[in-house]
Amino acid sequence: MINSPEFRSRVAGELASRAPKISTLSAFVGLDGFVDEILHVVDKRHDATRYDRVPTIAAFAQRLAAAAGQSANLELVNVMTKLGGNGPIMGNALASFGLNVTYVGSLGWPALHPVFESFAQRADVNSISEAGLTDALEFEDGKLMVGKHYMLKHISWENIIARYGREKFSHQVASASLVAFVNWTMLPFMSDIWAAIQKEVLPHVAGPRRR
Repeated sequence: MINSPEFRSRVAGELASRAPKISTLSAFVGLDGFVDEILHVVDKRHDATRYDRVPTIAAFAQRLAAAAGQSANLELVNVMTKLGGNGPIMGNALASFGLNVTYVGSLGWPALHPVFESFAQRADVNSISEAGLTDALEFEDGKLMVGKHYMLKHISWENIIARYGREKFSHQVASASLVAFVNWTMLPFMSDIWAAIQKEVLPHVAGPRRR
């Protein structure tokens, strides 16, 4: 069984035995980036600091349905603001694990958004666009993710070249132990980026990556 104590112990041992190799590995990761706000929906407020939250998605749905044909005012309370996006979460985890990570994506423009500063201390972080925004309505039985993605249109091959550089990009693709560009579905020009990589980068790759 893959979830047995024996299996977990064996996997942990294998990982520990390879720990000295981690610092020799590198990862080139991208291309998204989000600022996630974790929010509670207020059911009843008692005073300036105390409130009851809407407990479940079903209860929230009932609240919304009751407003049909009328109007409603919903209060949201920010519980936490954190780094988000498939790429930054993956890159941050790899960097925390000890890999040498280079990241390119939407982490703030022209300046890095403060939420990514701790990530930038662990990795070589390069932003080419404003970050996407996510309002994550958190309930006891799950989350509703409400995203603002309009800035992701700036994640394009043209911006990668202009704001990061063709030579640096090509070098990372050729030399990194791992290349991982994730969250394709939210990046409107991802297919164009892959086409450009196939046409302009991969034909010039040599060495192990070429094989």
